[in-house]
Amino acid sequence: MDNEKDFEKDGVSEEFLDDDMDNVVTLKDEETGEEFEFAYIDNFDFNNKKYAVLLTMDEEDPEMVIFEEIEDADGEITIASLDEADEDAVYDYYDSLCDEYFDDEDESEE
Repeated sequence: MDNEKDFEKDGVSEEFLDDDMDNVVTLKDEETGEEFEFAYIDNFDFNNKKYAVLLTMDEEDPEMVIFEEIEDADGEITIASLDEADEDAVYDYYDSLCDEYFDDEDESEE
């Protein structure tokens, strides 16, 4: 896929997809025209950047993918593949957020 992808989903705002909206987004490769569907599952901030957490729609082997969210001058949100140099740090940070969330959830159940 091309480095930067436009959301092909009407109504996607800075808040992205709230509980009342469909959480499936379609990304289109601008070079090949091929479309890919993802479930938008989360977002987070890290090092002054925003990131979107998407899940592939492959029922047999779904895969989590993190993209950087970029807002252009017109306020339109696009997403870009992570820079290779930042990829490990971004995934590690998200893993730590998930660990904290699930640790907190486990403690509240006790």
